[in-house]
Amino acid sequence: MAYTQEISRATPGYLVILIDQSFSMCYPFGSAGTKSKECAKAVNRVLRETVLACTDGEEIKNSCDISVLGYGKLKDAAVNAFSGALAAKPVVTIQELTENCLRVESIKRKVSDGAGGLVEIDDQFPIWIEPAAVGETPMTEAFEMAHQLVQDWIETHPSSFPPVVINITDGEADSLPTTRKAAEALAGLETDDGKTLLLNAHISGNAVQEVVLPAAPTQLPKGDSYAQFLFETSSELPPNMLERAAASGLNPTPYAKGFVYNAKLETLIQLLEIGTKAEFRG
Repeated sequence: MAYTQEISRATPGYLVILIDQSFSMCYPFGSAGTKSKECAKAVNRVLRETVLACTDGEEIKNSCDISVLGYGKLKDAAVNAFSGALAAKPVVTIQELTENCLRVESIKRKVSDGAGGLVEIDDQFPIWIEPAAVGETPMTEAFEMAHQLVQDWIETHPSSFPPVVINITDGEADSLPTTRKAAEALAGLETDDGKTLLLNAHISGNAVQEVVLPAAPTQLPKGDSYAQFLFETSSELPPNMLERAAASGLNPTPYAKGFVYNAKLETLIQLLEIGTKAEFRG
């Protein structure tokens, strides 16, 4: 296990986010939204933070390439989840992302007032991804499309930190055997610095117990074959991601995998941050 290459313009990183957009994503999630809306919000937040991490003053550093794929919107297919000017670009640079958000929304956010209290401010929040909740769950096609994108990217970036793929889903794939094969093939792609990292986030709006970053199958719900499938196809977290997980309060054990099950909104956001935060250099 390596995973030591710094992320820079010379050796950029690659982030691929897969979003389940099946019909069940219309169900409640979080305090007031639906799964599709809250997931889109969480992904937009990650994209904004990645842009900020790659920005130094007025200079935008193309230190990370990004793809966001949706599956379920079209039957038996995964599609580029970007729209507008980015609809024809399955892989976008930070510069392209910065220049092509769909719109900017103003949201309320509480920040420190410098005197021990909080004050509410209007924060500008760019929107790139719109929520969707239709169709079934063609996860196999999502992993296969990600495989092609990652394989092509690695060919031109063989020395980079390995691509990070984060799959967000609320239900079982249409075909577990074919999905397993596609997921394992994707996670087997590698740069000189290590294999592609596949993180799985299963979300739930129900009052069920979460499984967060398990290291052994004994930590999974008994008899749950789908939890077992997602656990087995998730990558073991490298040291830098284990450190981020510990810093976020998740207390991972050694050999923990990048997997959360029955996750609530806050846990989903934490996993996204673990998978996407990095030290971006020049």
